[in-house]
Amino acid sequence: MRAYKSAVFALVAFTLGALPVGAQDVRAVEVTPYVALGSAAASPIGAVVTFPVTSTLSVETDVAYRRGEGRIHALSSSTSLLWFLPRVGQSTPYVAGGVGLSQYGAPVFSSNGPPIGTEPRVAMTVNAGGGLKMPMNEKLDLRTDARWFKSFGLQGSEQFRVAQGISFDVGKR
Repeated sequence: MRAYKSAVFALVAFTLGALPVGAQDVRAVEVTPYVALGSAAASPIGAVVTFPVTSTLSVETDVAYRRGEGRIHALSSSTSLLWFLPRVGQSTPYVAGGVGLSQYGAPVFSSNGPPIGTEPRVAMTVNAGGGLKMPMNEKLDLRTDARWFKSFGLQGSEQFRVAQGISFDVGKR
């Protein structure tokens, strides 16, 4: 029984001793405004907020804007999981996948056939891709992200986007 108590005490002492080391590895919430190039109907500007869950897994929310069909102001929003891979030099690659909602313009047809306007609609989307984060200094990272988007519905579409942004920490590390 005495050996059992000593083993438990040693395990608790080592665990408590390692906690400050683990706390230094905690990542902060990051905000990343970006500009992008992509296929037709891909959003050229947006912002991402990344919330760390563990040292290798994060949840990100993305809000993007594009000038849509029929000159509508189309917004899209998605939530994705990011899995950070082992570092390559100073850079950290990651893979991503998620779901979201996206606005688009559905054509409104006249009685004799040609479209006379567009009506805003919302479609569910999925996305997959990855990227690379490269540190610029202690609080800023350069982030390059490539994603494939697929929307579902009557007028579903596919887009591909490559985005470039600068991530900055919000709050304490």
